[in-house]
Amino acid sequence: MATSRGSLLLALVGLFYFFSGTDAKAAVTDKPPFYQLEYRGKTAYLLGSIHVGRDDFYPMAPQIERAFAKAGALMVEADIDNVDVMALIRQYGLSSTPQGANVEQRMAQYCQYRGTLCDSLRPYSAWMQAMQLSVMRFDELGYQAQFGVDQVLVQKNRPRPLIELESTEFQFKLLASFSAKTQWDMVIEAIDAPDDEMLNLIYAWRDGDEEALDKLMQAQMPGEDTELLEKLLWQRNVNMSNKIAQLMADDSTPEPLFIVVGAGHVVGDKSIPAKMQQLFDVKATNCWQQRCQ
Repeated sequence: MATSRGSLLLALVGLFYFFSGTDAKAAVTDKPPFYQLEYRGKTAYLLGSIHVGRDDFYPMAPQIERAFAKAGALMVEADIDNVDVMALIRQYGLSSTPQGANVEQRMAQYCQYRGTLCDSLRPYSAWMQAMQLSVMRFDELGYQAQFGVDQVLVQKNRPRPLIELESTEFQFKLLASFSAKTQWDMVIEAIDAPDDEMLNLIYAWRDGDEEALDKLMQAQMPGEDTELLEKLLWQRNVNMSNKIAQLMADDSTPEPLFIVVGAGHVVGDKSIPAKMQQLFDVKATNCWQQRCQ
């Protein structure tokens, strides 16, 4: 089971929705990763999201909708509505990186009949081109950034507080930090990934198949790609766990928190629920295996 790096970003990076004919089961039957966290007498809810979607994702399952309705605040990876995005693009998104002969050849083939698209992407860094192309591919498959879980919940959250786990600048800087080879690999995979491969992540998310999601996160990460998993997933899980625990321990934090992060952060033995149990003795309950309060 494999997934492209573009699909990986769909489940890991909140910026995905900024760049923005399959099965149509009702959203109320979906079981995305959803946990209740209990720490020092306080409760938080943790939802694993994907950053594109369809209108039939909503409303979400009643258990999720009830938890969101009673939340005191929403926490997301990055709040892109209150930042100078153009300044961040100028700083992190316009650097040119060498392609290499194989990449040049594949891009020439791809752009032969897509001149306008390629001309519009050319000024941007390779990682930004990969994001744009992935969003475009998912849009062609019927999944749009405007229906991404984070985006929809942020719009529904007002006027409650919105708290960042990271920041938009952090995510720009992180993606810009990868080598030229890794960034161009993202571009080529965004172009060449088969449709069914791209959709595997969405199907696993809707089915609540955490084992499949975890495998999808790691299937493309052998050898030299260990750095990608370490920086995009594992270290961020530790940092996010620390931030969540700090906020839950703070009496001034509105409660309960409703936390939304990419689905890749919520599955596997290095996930946020696992890390919070290991580091802080947090009780983490899978809400599909045991009914949450």
